[in-house]
Amino acid sequence: MSYNISLKLRPETHQRFKEIHSRLNAGEQNSLARPLGENLADMACEIIDQIFGEIVQLANSPNSESEKVIQQIIHTTRKYMPWSVSLFDNERLMPMVNYLHQMTYEQAGDAFVRYPVEKMLVMELLGCVDQMKNGNHQYVTPALKAFTQVIDQGVTHLIRQPKKMLKFNVVVDKTLNGVIHLTTQLGYKRFDKLSHIYDADTMSYYFEHLLAFLEDEMPQRIH
Repeated sequence: MSYNISLKLRPETHQRFKEIHSRLNAGEQNSLARPLGENLADMACEIIDQIFGEIVQLANSPNSESEKVIQQIIHTTRKYMPWSVSLFDNERLMPMVNYLHQMTYEQAGDAFVRYPVEKMLVMELLGCVDQMKNGNHQYVTPALKAFTQVIDQGVTHLIRQPKKMLKFNVVVDKTLNGVIHLTTQLGYKRFDKLSHIYDADTMSYYFEHLLAFLEDEMPQRIH
């Protein structure tokens, strides 16, 4: 059995992406780098908000430190995503856009982007969450560690792999690798701190929110 994480996209965001995908594959001559970069930044920020945004609402009270981290990640994404894409012409962008297009699907009128997750990692995470529901606080840390790995697999499929397909020069590639490392570590360190702030009951509520993104089979793509 395979597992996937599916994250919702706003209808207008997905529609813009589909239009850009169609125009690229139709051989449009006008540069689509700028609208594509802005669209990809929108997609990324919508995903970030779904994964990290719930932290701010955890325990029914805003967590100002978490909110600052999320805003920093979003600011960095909106700065570097359009800039990196703007360096290429339509022909160079097409393989990457086609790859991401395969990661999206529509179901019951909603749009999603999905990525596969290793089965063993999911089983480990689900086991930890079951223990947390029983009040076993010692499982909070391993659960957060497993979930961080789930998120990092998403970063690989949705960020690192598309970046690799664009074949940046050495200087730009090094810059972007540094940006990706910085932003992911900001989020992951925030996850790690949660184990010292909240108990098993509170964290199990948070994981219930996150596990709603998990699917145990590949949904059918509808466009």
